[in-house]
Amino acid sequence: MTTKINGTNTAASPAITGADTDTGLSFGTDTVNINTGGTTRATVDSSGALDVPTTFPIKVNGSEKLRITSSGNLGIGNTSPQGQLHIGTSTGTSDREAIIILNNGGGSGQEAGIEWRYENVTTPRAKIHLDSSSQDLRFATANSERMRIDSSGRLLISTTSTSAVTGGSTNAKFFDAADGCRLMSSRSSTATREHAVFHNPNGDVGDITTSGSSTSFNTSSDYRLKENVVSISDGITRLKTLKPSRFNFIADADTTVDGFLAHEVTPAVPEAITGTKDEVDSDNNPVYQGIDQSKLVPLLTAALQEAVAKIEVLETKVAALEAG
Repeated sequence: MTTKINGTNTAASPAITGADTDTGLSFGTDTVNINTGGTTRATVDSSGALDVPTTFPIKVNGSEKLRITSSGNLGIGNTSPQGQLHIGTSTGTSDREAIIILNNGGGSGQEAGIEWRYENVTTPRAKIHLDSSSQDLRFATANSERMRIDSSGRLLISTTSTSAVTGGSTNAKFFDAADGCRLMSSRSSTATREHAVFHNPNGDVGDITTSGSSTSFNTSSDYRLKENVVSISDGITRLKTLKPSRFNFIADADTTVDGFLAHEVTPAVPEAITGTKDEVDSDNNPVYQGIDQSKLVPLLTAALQEAVAKIEVLETKVAALEAG
């Protein structure tokens, strides 16, 4: 290849050329221009900045890998970036995906976001957007909003309005961080509907449901789940071992309540108690016992039935004596 210096200085006839007379360097006012095919492709200005007139593609081994468009969008792995940063392919038929980071989410007030799209599909399969007006952070799948974190720190699921949840007009939930992280759950029907369902390897073992005006806390109790069913025959005997007490919790010294000490209930109704008396963890910190007082109801019912039976016998005897 021969390098030549010409007397002219244009894009079509650069001052310094190679084998092609229209390819080389030309010089402007405080600029150096890089020309190919008689066209200026890039300019280095007086500040040292590289300026390209339209798009700026970068190739590796003859294949384009990166492009900056005239609008300032950066594409990595594509030639037509649709956001400020677009990562992923934009041509071909392979089922690849793209991540697009936008300075405008495409909706009203949505000024920043990330979108995930299939190749050659303009509708996002998922996206995260910041709303510049409300300052909400919104999460969407299948191009529909599913969840948002609002400017007050509340997490809304399946709704865009806390009033829809508190008003029961939608099937949705929200966590209110401004009020002790309370969870609010809403169902749009007054028929029996689940709000929480609890599972383990045995399946559904409990749920929380609402009806028209009440809430039920349910544990599994279907007869088909049980075997070896026998009546409680020692209700009064076991009941007499319980020791109802009045006390206050150390953390709430001014409030006296009725209740039980967990370890004292264990002999009579062990299923009502969790944990072990005086248990500690590996750091010697206490692991406190708990009680589910609803599990005392069967024993109380059995004891009451036994007592009622005794009372009825005594009433029969008294009636007989009075008649005699």
